[in-house]
Order: sequence, then structure tokens, then C-alpha cells
Amino acid sequence: MKTSIHKHKRIPLLFFLGIGIPCLLLGYLAFRGIQNDQALLEKERLNEHRKIGELITKSVEENIFKVEQTFLYTIAEHQGIYQPDLIRSIDSLKNRNPLVEEVFFSNNFDKIHLPIAKLLFLPNGSTQPFSVSSQIEQQLEFQHKNYQKALTNYQQEFEQVSDPQMKGELLSAIARVQKKLTLFRDARKTYEAIAKDYNHVQTAGGVPLGLAARLELSSLSMANKDTLGAINTLFNLYKDLLNREWTLEKAQYDFFSQDIKESIDGIFSQAPLAAPLRPYQGAFTMLKREERNQREITEKLLTFQESAAADLKAKVSLNMEEPLSSVKRFILESGGHTYLVSLLGQYTRNGSRVSEIWGLLLNADYLKDSILQRVLQSNVYSGKIGWIVKGRDDKTISKSENSPSGSMTVRTNFEGGFPPWSFELYQQGPHLLETFLISRRGIYFFMFFLIAGILIFGLILTIRAIAQELELSKMKSDFVSTISHEFKSPLSSIRQLSEMLQSGRVPSEERRAQYYDVLVEQSERLSLLIDNILDFSKIEEGRKIFNFETVDIGPLLQEIVSTIQDRIRHNDFVIQVKIEKPLPAIKVDRAAISQAITNLIDNAVKYSGEAKNIIVGAFTENQYLIITITDFGIGIKKEEIDKVFERFYRGGDELTRTVKGSGLGLTLVKQIVEVHHGKVNVESEPGQGSTFSIKLPLEQIENK
Repeated sequence: MKTSIHKHKRIPLLFFLGIGIPCLLLGYLAFRGIQNDQALLEKERLNEHRKIGELITKSVEENIFKVEQTFLYTIAEHQGIYQPDLIRSIDSLKNRNPLVEEVFFSNNFDKIHLPIAKLLFLPNGSTQPFSVSSQIEQQLEFQHKNYQKALTNYQQEFEQVSDPQMKGELLSAIARVQKKLTLFRDARKTYEAIAKDYNHVQTAGGVPLGLAARLELSSLSMANKDTLGAINTLFNLYKDLLNREWTLEKAQYDFFSQDIKESIDGIFSQAPLAAPLRPYQGAFTMLKREERNQREITEKLLTFQESAAADLKAKVSLNMEEPLSSVKRFILESGGHTYLVSLLGQYTRNGSRVSEIWGLLLNADYLKDSILQRVLQSNVYSGKIGWIVKGRDDKTISKSENSPSGSMTVRTNFEGGFPPWSFELYQQGPHLLETFLISRRGIYFFMFFLIAGILIFGLILTIRAIAQELELSKMKSDFVSTISHEFKSPLSSIRQLSEMLQSGRVPSEERRAQYYDVLVEQSERLSLLIDNILDFSKIEEGRKIFNFETVDIGPLLQEIVSTIQDRIRHNDFVIQVKIEKPLPAIKVDRAAISQAITNLIDNAVKYSGEAKNIIVGAFTENQYLIITITDFGIGIKKEEIDKVFERFYRGGDELTRTVKGSGLGLTLVKQIVEVHHGKVNVESEPGQGSTFSIKLPLEQIENK
């Protein structure tokens, strides 16, 4: 036994030396191959990202270049042509190219001009007030408060003049007096006439008459409790103000804009708000947002116009020999704003001095949100690549939808630092398994895991084989020991009784008869034990030959029970036979089936404990012949029921271990029944006894 254990201990060592070490070495080489392949992939990915960065910067440069060349060609083509034609052509180009925020030109950078700019307002002082020469007598209205006489004089004067400026001023005075006289209907008609016929006529102070008249109309609607009409008038007036219906200075625009918004807010502050007015609330919010955007653009352009001339002159040297097609790009910080400036070229009229310099202000938001986004979508295909666009202060101004993660692979600036942004690419780190799977040398991955699998599988098989061998060795050792005791016990009894009978030491015939019974019982027990061992060995090796014949089970059971009953009657055992009449004859191996039934009855006798009653039954059910052996002894634990038919198995309970046996009886029963295409089952409860059932099919065996 010790030699066997020693041999088993050598198996893991030999496995480790012969298989483990070579597999570990190959696994290490495979892992190094994976690392090298990953490094190569990282290098290729870096080169790919560099190409992506170059494509993106080049594509943005090409978009800017195309726009510049279009404007440059148009300006060169229209030199010498009537100036308004050039302005119309440039305006048309600007409307078709949203990248261009504004077009400007300058004479030697002395002053910046924005020829097509649509400004929300002009700088204060841009328009000069003028005096209106008229003979209108206003003393009656303002000093004497004689409104009726003043109204008559205004109306007469209106009929006599033909100048639109004068007529508009007079109509405004007429409407004012009518309002003072509470002639609201007449005043409304007069203000409507002003808004229709004298909309763009300005007062001496530069106030458009149409704008002032429409404000008065909204006031009259409110006075007349026509809230819906008032807000409709104010909304249309606000829209026209944003659409630059009138040319206003900043102070004028702010005044009228504030007046309109306060009037609308005053209407919305009424509670409860009427249902027809509610849709105007959302529209009003949108108009205010649009005004904020236009105001920012206007103020930015006005700042450029007022402050950028000197800054541009400091950045650009006026070179007389520089060709027209040359383009300069630079970032201009002026008046607290940042401008993307593209200077298209210099045009000389007389060859001695620079006359006109044209340039573009590029829309940074459109460049970032439209052109750059489109370029990124065209060149960044993988969802695992993230990107960030940062400004000069390293602040993020745009980034990909999938939040950039992982390591930064490429950081690049746009050509010439224009626009003044940096562009970063990030590669999301793949999972370890994904890294292996995308490797072009996937053989390393599969080799690595195949080797690991072989090692683990081989180790498990080795451990299980060793465990099974040790268990089998132990079971064989127990079997040899048990069999030795099983043989020794009946042999000792036979020898002892034989010696007593031979020497004549048995005093009576009754005692001699009892000894003869014991001798027969022990010899039959010894014979059964030998038969079990021999038959088990033959069945295991496939040498057992079964001779099938038609057998009447009823008489066979009676014969088996009678033989066993005679053998154990001195132990007070009672074996009852309960057979369902009549039982069909079936084809079986008579000796094998007898041995199986005998083993089950012998097993019931051994484990009956104090209960001396055994029931042997037989009946048919659903084309099966069922033979049952029931005892009322110690029973079997649930966890051991599935193991009782295993070879050499003995129950773990101390009570069961004291019962003599080889551990082969039930195994042999199962083998014999399976040869007959049947099944053997057991039902048992600890302390309640057990019932073993042999289930033999009728038709299969009859047709065998």
C-alpha cells in the first residue's frame, strides 16, 4: 500500500516535469508574442491617428482656402467696375458662404469699412441731426393749449406743403393733437397713414416716423382695451426692429427696444393671462434670444470697425510688390474680441500707393460647429476614437459625443496656427480579451489559452485519476480484508463443528442435527460468496455466459425461499412469499436470476436487525414482472441509496459496518438485472426497513 501511494505521488512530479514546464515555457513565449503584437498595433494606431490629424487640418484649410479664393477672384474681376456691382456680388457670395462672418475693406488701414454688414444699429453720432424749415406755429399747442386751433393750423399747413419730410412732421403733429383732444379714432387713422406712407421719414432728431407711429398705435389699442391688437402691433414692431427696418443709432435702438419689451412685459404681467395671449410668450422669448445674438454680432463688428485699423496696420506691412492673390491669415485681438482675419490682398490704383485692402472675418462658430464637425465625421470612423478641440487657453471648446477616454495619441495644431485651436485624439483602451481577439497574430492568443487549458485539464485529470486510484486501492484493500474475514468465519465454524462431530463429543442426536444444519448453512454461505466473486469477475471482464430459458418465476421463488428458510430457520427468521396468481413465464438465465434474488434475500437477512420477518413478492405491472424483497430492519440513509449498488461499497454507519459482507452482492444484482434489460430499485427509510425491486420486461425477454 505504501509502495502504491509512493508511485501515485510521483505522477504529479512527472506530469510537471514532462508537460508542465514545456507548457509554461510555450505559454511565456506566446504571452511575449502577444505583447510584441500589441506594441505593433499601438504603433500602427499612432500612425493612423497622425494621418487622421493631418487629414482634418488639411480639410479645414481647404474649406477656408476655397472661400478665400472665391472672394479674391470676385474682387479682382470687379476692379474698375461700378462699385455697387462689386458690393452686390460680394453680398451674394457672403449669403452663400456662412463661413464668412463679414467682409471689410480699408484704404491703407486708415479706416475700416463694412460695405455689406447688416448691423442692428450704428454707433452713436453716426447720423447728423438736421433742422426742418417750416412755418408751423406751435405756440397754440404748447403755450396756449388751444388744441383745436392748433389742429386746424396743422391741417391747413399739411395741405399747402409738398416736401415728404414736412408732410410727415405735420401728420405726426396732427396725430399728437388729435390724441390730446381724445379723438382716438382720428388719431389712429393718422398714425396708420404715417406708418404706411412716411415709414422711413425721420424727424429732425433722426427718429423714424413709422416707428414712433406704430408705438402710438399700440398705446391707443391698450387705451381701447384691445390687448390682443396691442401685443400684435408690438410684436410686429419688434420683429421689424430686429430685421433692421430702420437705420438707428445705438442709443435710439436701445430706447425703442427697451420701450417695446417693457410694453410687452406689462401685458404679460396681467393676471390671469388671456388664452389668446399665451402663445406670444414663447415667441417673445425667442425674439429676445435672437436680439441678444444679433447685438453680440453687431457690437463685435462695430468694435472691429472702430479699433482694428491700427491693429491691422501693426500686423501687416504694406508691400507694393506683393501680388494681388496673396492671402494673409492671423488672429486679431482687438477691443476685447478675438477675430479670425483673412486678408485677401492689396490693390494699387496708380502704382505709388496702396488704395484698397480687402479682407474677411471668418465665423469661428460655423468653422467649429459645422465645417470641423463634418470633417471629423468624414475622417474619424471608429467609435472608440475620441477627440477634443481646445482653444489657446487650453479650454475645451468642442469634443466628441463619446466622452474621450484612454490615452491621448495625437495632439496637433492647425496650419499656421489658424484657427487658433489644438486638436487631440484619444484611443479608448480595449479590454484585455478584446486586445487579444483583434490581434492579427491571434495564434498566440489561442496557443496561450490552449496551453493553459491543457495544463489545467491535465492537472485535473491527474488529480482525479490519483484520487480514484487511491480510492480503488483502498477499496480493494478493504475488500481483501473483508473477504479474508468472510472466508475465515465459515471455514472456522465448519472446522470446529467437524472436529466436534469427528471426536464424538456431541452428546445427543438433536444437537448433532443442529450442527449439521450449521455446517450446511456455512458451506452454502461460503459457496455463495465464492460464486459472487467469480461471477462478478466474469461479468466485469465480459466472460460471463448467460443461458436464457423459459422459467416459471412462481415456483422458482418458492424454491429459493424454501432453501434459504431451511438454512436460517435456527435463527428464527420467517420469510413470507406473496405471489400474484398467475405469473407469466419469462425467458431468463435461471441460475443468474436465482443468484440475484438470493443475494437480495441474504442482504435482507443481514440488515434486518431485531426484525425477523422478510416478505418476498412478485406481480406484473405494465408489461413488467416485478419481484420485491422487503425487510423491516435498519434501513438505508437517503444520501447512501444511490451508492449501495457501487462495487465494494459499504455503508458508513457503524451498525452496518459490523455486518459481514463483501460489498459485491448488490453490484452483482444490478449487473445481472441489466443483462436481462431490467432495472433494480430500492426504497428505504432509516429504522423502517428497505424494499428492493427487480423489474424485468416481459416482451423484450420473451422475444430475445
